[in-house]
Amino acid sequence: MNSIEPKLVKLKGHLESAAFMVSKGALEKEAHSEIVQSLVILSEIEGMLANPMEVEVYKKSDMREINKVNRRLKLWAKRQNQINSKILNAFLKLERSGVTTITETDIRNELPEEKSFESNFVQMKIIAEKNHGKIFEQYGDNIALWNPVIAGVREYENLVFEKAVRRNS
Repeated sequence: MNSIEPKLVKLKGHLESAAFMVSKGALEKEAHSEIVQSLVILSEIEGMLANPMEVEVYKKSDMREINKVNRRLKLWAKRQNQINSKILNAFLKLERSGVTTITETDIRNELPEEKSFESNFVQMKIIAEKNHGKIFEQYGDNIALWNPVIAGVREYENLVFEKAVRRNS
């Protein structure tokens, strides 16, 4: 249960922050974000309880990377001009359009103007101290989201694509 404790502390912090924002009657977007983050953490805790062995593997070898990715996703959602955001958005657009098998070439074709695509994409598939954050896993030619960060990516997706829908309304 020790691996759940940090998540519970984080969950409590997000809920306290959201409650404070709501009690002040302001910052609706920020309060919403805190509540969504709380739901993501709660989902992670549920997963830990359902499959504790899998979580232990992530905890030991990948937890720093998962936390780094989750921090960066929040920044990328605000900075849509960054190459990392563009690459992730291209993947998500393909996925949302119904493409079931996405390749690196598919993503590259979505960003023909990006000269630094290859070097940045590689940084999003590896775990390294100075990488952009591991988002993708590659299986032969196929690209998939890295399982430990799917919940964070889905939150990012909701933020980014919800903003786009509101702007176009």
